[in-house]
Amino acid sequence: MLNHTQIDQLVQGEMQDSQAGLPAALQELHRATLREFLDSGAAPTVTWLRQAGQDLELDPTEAITRLADVDLVHVGSDSVMVAYPFSGRRTAHRVRLSDTPPLYAMCAVDALGIPAMTGRDGVIASSEGGEVIRVERREGAWLWEPASTVLLHGRTEQDGPASVCACPNIRFFASAQQARTYLEANPHVRGPILDQDSAVEVARRIFGSLLGATATR
Repeated sequence: MLNHTQIDQLVQGEMQDSQAGLPAALQELHRATLREFLDSGAAPTVTWLRQAGQDLELDPTEAITRLADVDLVHVGSDSVMVAYPFSGRRTAHRVRLSDTPPLYAMCAVDALGIPAMTGRDGVIASSEGGEVIRVERREGAWLWEPASTVLLHGRTEQDGPASVCACPNIRFFASAQQARTYLEANPHVRGPILDQDSAVEVARRIFGSLLGATATR
């Protein structure tokens, strides 16, 4: 498992830091967006997001721009496309919590982040090279199939949002050797291969506090 210093370095500047730097009303708009994903199982519409901003006495256009600038929420023409850990479109990482509709995560660590953020049990099904990797959180314990599964926390060196530079390369592999093979075939991608405990801890550090007092129930 990564030590605390290595984990601190890996999550430095991640979502909780970006959220904490926002004014209180924008923080609440961000949390409201995450809750809307959880409650509906679908991406909030831009109309919903604008109204939610107005309800918090924010200028909707400025609020949406600020959330994008700090890489927390990105919208398309009609709906929210990215609100880490959630994806507004289908991805290879499907998450079903114990009491919500199916959800889609932006990447593998985001998939782990959904149960970690909410404190709820659930099942992750992630497809990788034709193989389905299954991760279950049950009464706080994490169960992995295959048992040899690891998580590559990869990213490229290009500038841009995490959805472009990191998410495509943060993925589960059935073994550490498969992850190493992927890195060898993609020399532009760099990042550590995490064991299961480290992967869960990284997800908890990144996403565990995003919903604040509403995180668990």
